Amino acid sequence: LFNAMLSLATVLTWQTTIVRVLAAKNTKTGLRIYKGTAFFFICRFLIPGIWGIAALATLAPEVVGANSLYAMPKFLATFVPMGLMGLLIAAMLAADMSTDSSYMLTWGSVIYNDIMAPFRKRPWPEKKGILWNRFIVAFIGIFLLFYGLWYPLKGDLWTYLGVTGTIYLSSMSVLLIACCYWKRANSWGAGAAIFFGALIPVGFLVMQQVPATQALAEKIGPYFSGISAYVITGLAMVIGSLLKPQKKGA
Repeated sequence: LFNAMLSLATVLTWQTTIVRVLAAKNTKTGLRIYKGTAFFFICRFLIPGIWGIAALATLAPEVVGANSLYAMPKFLATFVPMGLMGLLIAAMLAADMSTDSSYMLTWGSVIYNDIMAPFRKRPWPEKKGILWNRFIVAFIGIFLLFYGLWYPLKGDLWTYLGVTGTIYLSSMSVLLIACCYWKRANSWGAGAAIFFGALIPVGFLVMQQVPATQALAEKIGPYFSGISAYVITGLAMVIGSLLKPQKKGA
């Protein structure tokens, strides 16, 4: 259920996904982009699962060992020929570099245009804007370097990415749906949704790192934490919007 919520929120609001749709010249073109890329979205989720199924079906239990997460890399190491393995690794590195560059440019654009915009009294010259975007991208690169090399993961990488992604996805997906389809949605509800959407995943990550709360975090688990984030964010959006007094005549 958590992965279903995560996937839906990703398709709706993930910046690196919708930036191309938002840049489309009209609605028809945007719909064609989604239709054309739908197959690749499905493949992104199916292929790793198929690899894992093939690994568990092919390898003997004693080869897999106690941790089934190592089954897929062991399977690929023994099944894929040496030359093809090199091509596979090169393709994965190329895809990773393309994805990382797209992410860094997209989030750099979000920070520059949406977060820093209120602090600019007048529009900056293009040269100054490009320079600041370069600084932001460099900062994001340093941040990714720190979390990629030195942050201790508590569990598998995919679940960690799902929990951290929920910090953004839970609130943004709820905001998008509520603001498009609910007339009572307002700034109070949006603020509450953003607050709780970030609080729950961040709180869970902190609990994983603090020795006194590690046992409780393990008992709760990342999936229940993720599901709770989406549900509570939705409730916060509704309750916060209803609490704000309506203008007379609205």
